[in-house]
Amino acid sequence: MPSKYNYLFPFEKIKYGSKVLIYGAGDVGQEFLQQMLLTHYAEVVGFVDRAYEQYPAMVVPVYAPEQIGALEFDFVILAMKTENYVKEITEQLIKKEIATEKILYAGDRGGCPNVLVMQNPTDSIELEELAYNKAPISVALKYGPGLGDCIIKKKLFEEIVKLAPACQIDIYAPNGSQYIPSIYSDQPNLNKVVDDGGALYAKNKNYYTLAMKVFFVIEIDKVQSDILAKENATFYQKIVILQQKCIKYALMPFPIRNNKLHFDRMIYQSKNYFTSFSHEGVFDIQDQHVKIPLNVSWKKKFFDLKLTKYITLNYGNGSSKEEYVTKQWPYEYFCQFVELFKKQYPSIKIVQVGTVSARRVLGSDCYVLGANLELVKYVLKKAIVHLDIEGGLVHLATQLDTKCIVLFGPTQESFFGYKDNINIVSEKCNGCYCLYDDMYQCARGLDKPECMYSITPKIVMERASEYMKMIELKEGNL
Repeated sequence: MPSKYNYLFPFEKIKYGSKVLIYGAGDVGQEFLQQMLLTHYAEVVGFVDRAYEQYPAMVVPVYAPEQIGALEFDFVILAMKTENYVKEITEQLIKKEIATEKILYAGDRGGCPNVLVMQNPTDSIELEELAYNKAPISVALKYGPGLGDCIIKKKLFEEIVKLAPACQIDIYAPNGSQYIPSIYSDQPNLNKVVDDGGALYAKNKNYYTLAMKVFFVIEIDKVQSDILAKENATFYQKIVILQQKCIKYALMPFPIRNNKLHFDRMIYQSKNYFTSFSHEGVFDIQDQHVKIPLNVSWKKKFFDLKLTKYITLNYGNGSSKEEYVTKQWPYEYFCQFVELFKKQYPSIKIVQVGTVSARRVLGSDCYVLGANLELVKYVLKKAIVHLDIEGGLVHLATQLDTKCIVLFGPTQESFFGYKDNINIVSEKCNGCYCLYDDMYQCARGLDKPECMYSITPKIVMERASEYMKMIELKEGNL
């Protein structure tokens, strides 16, 4: 993946989570697609190109201009190197009844935008608030959008603080203010969370003493060697070693399929997602535990739910298109599990947690969907057990000392799992996550991935019953 994009996706003009159509499948369009596959800032529904027949099969389809009227999208981005054809194409799109405000052109911005704005164009950010204007050692970390990722990377954050106690850190992440302030509220070295799909990080990274992208692998984008060596020689020496070893490791997070090789390498070294950040020997990460702070002001709101003996489950993994996520357990399986569980344990409530867009699992007794993360923490912490696929709420519940029943299909249990959880891995097929650049593509091309469909509600209920019996023996009757 390039360290600098000549054609930076127009993050500042597009709301996070939008559906975008890229007009032009050449170099510019490919760079836009790469940035979206890496950051997940927006969903690319496809390319449109006059020479559509000349392009081979890609991660997203390539359509003829005549097909654009049948496509669903929020914005169409003109991926052109120059403005020569922008006016002509814009006029053609308007004739196809595409609103002018949906048509965007960015052009060559030399790797950074012309304006410093957040995902909402009306929201500006004061430069004085950023770490590089407040501390001798300033660090910028670029994260992805996931809850689980920000929990896992907190371990790396703490290691950086351990090596550079006086540093101030800004975290750039798409929709970052949704999770990070809550998970990192006990970290005084966190200066600011910047909602950013990549534009602001690209704009500001050169001003920091140290700037790193942290996805499955680490990329160092900037080191102000003279400043860092002066302020903290030991930390500087480690960063120099890290730079050298990252180059030697020879893997970047894009193309996505590079990550499958990374997972295999780490599993071979007996490392997991947490400890993989120490594989270069620079950071010292030995375990999978991070502290999740609880906001006591939300305790009363939890008590107001009047929940006593209950289990939790999550259907959707944070996606509004659950049925298209290959690692998802089928909706009908969740409903069947609820029926089996309530038949065996009628006095124990079932609470569904997740996003506001999640489909409600029939038979659940309570729905805590779209709730504030502080409330969700209490709900998960007090649950007897949490049922889910590998994802953010599993990481949150596990760190809050709640046992989880985790269903693994594409994602690699030995890399993403916790040994103390009840991990159910498909015996039919498993472990293909990131084998293709579409990370949710079934490696065998099945509409119903055998991995998740082979984990039946009966299998899950049997494992749940084993755990419930153990709890009964330990604590008496539930």
